[in-house]
Amino acid sequence: MTIEVFRPKKEDVLKCIARFDEILAVDGGLPDQKVDGYYRTFRNAIGFAQPEGGAEVYSPIGDEAKPKISHLNAGFGVGWVTADPGQGVMMHVHDTNETFVVVEGTWKFEWEGEEGNDHVILGEKDIASFPPGMQRRFECVSARDGEARGTIMAVVGGDTPGVEWSPKSVEELKAAGAWPDAAE
Repeated sequence: MTIEVFRPKKEDVLKCIARFDEILAVDGGLPDQKVDGYYRTFRNAIGFAQPEGGAEVYSPIGDEAKPKISHLNAGFGVGWVTADPGQGVMMHVHDTNETFVVVEGTWKFEWEGEEGNDHVILGEKDIASFPPGMQRRFECVSARDGEARGTIMAVVGGDTPGVEWSPKSVEELKAAGAWPDAAE
């Protein structure tokens, strides 16, 4: 196999660069972000185009976090999630693999197992990778010393991955008035 090589202009390469401090941080775009216990901020570096599938299928990073690198179809998305201790995401499932790298602080990664919910606590530089179809959630346990919030990096497979909330999460969202049809 021979890989075709090309030599791009510098301005074309610079479109492929995402400096963390230049990526817009957003705190909305998903229904659970309106509910206490699930407040968090997203930064979208690459990918995460909106999936098809109707009003109850969302991008893992919401619809407000626009990718800094938006012209590539890389086959995956990369973003950061930042949260205060005690905040995270509701139990949910993806149609693709979802991998996390703990960047700052400690984080709890929980899943629905065959004998009920289980979890692990991970520290900086630890990695968790969840396959498609497995209900999971995460929550910041503690921030790095001297910091108020923790950060994880998320890598999610696919150009348009989808997320759906567990039935229990949907009930909680409806009770909080945060589910799209709750106002109907």
